[in-house]
Amino acid sequence: MQHPRTLAMTFLLAAGFALGVTASALKAAAGSHSAFDTALSTVTGFLFLLAGGVAHVRRPANPIGVLIALAGVALFLEDLQFTPDPVLYTLTVPLRAASGPVIAHLVLAFPHGKLRSRWERLLVAAAYSVVLGLGVLGLLVNDDPRDLVAVSAGHDGSVVADRVLELAATAISAGVIVVLLYRWLTGRLPQRRLLSPVIVIALSGAFASGVGTALGDGHPLSAPMLQAYRILFCLWPLAFLTGVLRARVGNAEMIRLLLERDGTGLAALVQDDEVWKDSRSIDALNAAAGLVLDNQRLTAELEQRLAEVRASRARLVAAGDEERRRLERDLHDGAQQRLVSVVLLLRMAGRRYGGALPAEVRALLSGTVDELQTAITELRELARGIRPAILTEAGLVAAVRSLADRIPMAVALTVGTVPRLDAAVEATAYFVASEALTNALKHAETDHADVRIAVEGAQLRVEVTDPGVGGASLDGGTGLAGLRDRVEGLGGALDVESGDGGTTVRAVIPLAGS
Repeated sequence: MQHPRTLAMTFLLAAGFALGVTASALKAAAGSHSAFDTALSTVTGFLFLLAGGVAHVRRPANPIGVLIALAGVALFLEDLQFTPDPVLYTLTVPLRAASGPVIAHLVLAFPHGKLRSRWERLLVAAAYSVVLGLGVLGLLVNDDPRDLVAVSAGHDGSVVADRVLELAATAISAGVIVVLLYRWLTGRLPQRRLLSPVIVIALSGAFASGVGTALGDGHPLSAPMLQAYRILFCLWPLAFLTGVLRARVGNAEMIRLLLERDGTGLAALVQDDEVWKDSRSIDALNAAAGLVLDNQRLTAELEQRLAEVRASRARLVAAGDEERRRLERDLHDGAQQRLVSVVLLLRMAGRRYGGALPAEVRALLSGTVDELQTAITELRELARGIRPAILTEAGLVAAVRSLADRIPMAVALTVGTVPRLDAAVEATAYFVASEALTNALKHAETDHADVRIAVEGAQLRVEVTDPGVGGASLDGGTGLAGLRDRVEGLGGALDVESGDGGTTVRAVIPLAGS
């Protein structure tokens, strides 16, 4: 079932074409105009009807197509005054200038189909009122014998009415042209491109008509100027149709961009009716917007993958720390305790049976106890290196202070206010300090180092500096490279500055550990 608006437009076009055939036949039969003028006016009317139909099909929601078609109907209504039938003549004489207000309405409503300002609405209302009002007045003072309602028939009255109607039409045309020029001068480039054909034809036609009328019937240039005006007027519906089609092309390109790009829906853009009426800017916009959207999509995907990598590395660090704690507990509660028990048993056996044993056996038993004691000490150091118990129990500062006390070099420890932190953060910071101090002890050829630990904002900063010979590097195959991976796994950064003046190992770790 057709939409009611489409049915109304179909009826308007059918009535317009029937009216056009009738009006053209009446005008030709009257013989008051040349065959060229008759053919030109007929073509103009049918072009308005055709342009209106195409505009409606291409943009059914925009009433501009109806206005274009109504202009053609109004032109044919004017030619019904050539009828010999008195009744039809009396009914149509008031419409002898009907196309004027309709075309003024069309021009001011183009290309949206609506009047957008109060001045435009007042101008159009005045055009309809003046033209139709003067048409009725001319009917009352008409001296044509076909006029059935003339109350003051006389040639002078009819001439005055026609003259006033011409002046009114001129004033309305001037007002329309002023509005068009103002809109063109203040509009954006796409709007100017749409209005330019309409304005050029309007100005050219007004100039030709004005000059031809001013020169008078006897001047040799008068007739050519008026013919030029009629030809330009015939081109006007094509100018309107061109604007509608260009606007439609632009909108079609925008719809393709709005819905998808490369088969994938991306985004929606807000349309400015004045900007998107220029189809020549759509290709450039499509390419630019596509690049922007692709860049945003790729950036979002990269950020998502980076976040996933960071989360994965943080989970690996946390899992490694948990495994260190488990191994430390197993060593302490398992092998270390068993060795301590063996030492106690051997000492008990020495005290109980030592006097009855040969001297060699007693010496062997004592040596075994000493070796077991050394093994326990080494195992304890190994467990402490995996993850010292003090780190879990007392926190980062206490663990680093204990490390500084045990290491055989002078360590100056500077600590700010450092609360208990996430276990992975504390362990990572501790191992940074431990590795840096160990490297300084083994390679720096120095007897002292400085350690600074502080919380700055949402980050933990650990810095170890020694005045040694330098030479440390993250790419040197040392434990620093592994520490860098561990620190970066928590979203932090580790850098090393090493030269003749010494070495500084600096780690910055987010407190959240991710």
